[in-house]
Amino acid sequence: MQLAAEADQVKQLIEFHGSPVNVLSADPMRSNIADLQKVAERANVLLHIHFARKANKCAEFVRTGLLESIGFDVASDSELEETLDELHGSPQHPSKDPILCTAAVKPASLIRSCVLNDVVLVIDNEDELATLRETLADLGPTAPKARIAFRLQHCPNKFPGLPSRFGMPADELTLLAKSIGGDARIQVVGIHFHVHRSHEQFAPSFTTSLIEEALHVVDRVRGLGHTVAWLDIGGGFPVNYLRDQMQWKRFFTKALASVETNGRFASDRKLTWNQRPLADIDPAWQPLSAANWFRAVLTPSLSYEINRRELILKCEPGRALLDGCGVTVAEVLFVKRDRNQDHLIGLMMNSSQCRTTRDDFLVDPIVISASKASAEQTKKTDHAEMEGYFVGGYCTESEYLMQRKFRFPNGISRGDFVLIPNTAAYQMHFAESRAHQMPLAENVFI
Repeated sequence: MQLAAEADQVKQLIEFHGSPVNVLSADPMRSNIADLQKVAERANVLLHIHFARKANKCAEFVRTGLLESIGFDVASDSELEETLDELHGSPQHPSKDPILCTAAVKPASLIRSCVLNDVVLVIDNEDELATLRETLADLGPTAPKARIAFRLQHCPNKFPGLPSRFGMPADELTLLAKSIGGDARIQVVGIHFHVHRSHEQFAPSFTTSLIEEALHVVDRVRGLGHTVAWLDIGGGFPVNYLRDQMQWKRFFTKALASVETNGRFASDRKLTWNQRPLADIDPAWQPLSAANWFRAVLTPSLSYEINRRELILKCEPGRALLDGCGVTVAEVLFVKRDRNQDHLIGLMMNSSQCRTTRDDFLVDPIVISASKASAEQTKKTDHAEMEGYFVGGYCTESEYLMQRKFRFPNGISRGDFVLIPNTAAYQMHFAESRAHQMPLAENVFI
């Protein structure tokens, strides 16, 4: 966040790299890894961290992960190929299972590459297992042994608020594990789960319960003769994007959909463009850091149960690993009014360049005045307070970069810069597109 106070440096970055530009640093990642590892050490649990490549495409984070001896989670052929290249070129490797493949859909080409490179495949369903068997048959008798983990879908009766498109119920998973009991070509090495969390489900006790159920599945699969070595609890580690809990609580109360308003904001509270509801949002304020949350998850009794089974605990806390690792900066090209007399602030970027699949990113941007970055002393002063929406470069009526209306205490004008904090995890790269043949943002490490 020191960059927000360096107006001259921001101006130079935009002039050299264009707008928008992603400004990154790997230093916070090292600290975030160390914090989680310390928690596991104190709980006497053997932890293997994997960095989810989908969180950010920059290879620099892979190199940092290799130096810190962590592993990686890939979800496509390209992610796997690039990660393998970095792994083979590095003198330092994680000790065991350096790469896991958790792709939502796995074409035969990806499965084949995983088998040939000894990458563990997280099997999501019966058809994926069938494709794996066909791939092994095509490779012939000299094919390497395929190592897999089964993806668990938690019991809907125990966790009724946890619908998921991923994984298999415990009974179905157990039947698949039984079906390959005599197949020497396939080795089951792990059980994996990853859940999509709502605001309430970040309570440490919730994850503790998920792990406890998964441990019973480990026992069932081991009982079929499989040497399950690890349990992978996926991501979903909390990140606290905001300092002020009360601001978050007030916003969250106003933003909740209600029957009376048909899921929209009350008519006197135009918090978003066209009163668009924010039904699917990341909880931007959290009471615990990722490390403190993880410490609360690993209760003494849970740590005992993990160790009693001699299990390695794996995780992919991609968002938590990249907390504080980057910002996105864009230039203001125009300020105008719409027919409702709201200001529209046009940024030189598009809505895909700071967006995930969620409804909005609930972090307020920082305005950097162009006058503070000018080499010449000017008479320009800040404008009066104003409100408005950020709009972008796509030629659609819905091209609002953030759905929320912002208040600018000192105004905003053409030539200013807007810095969006803490965007390295998912916001930069997850949805970015070259529609209109616009160039992708440059990624600059400092």
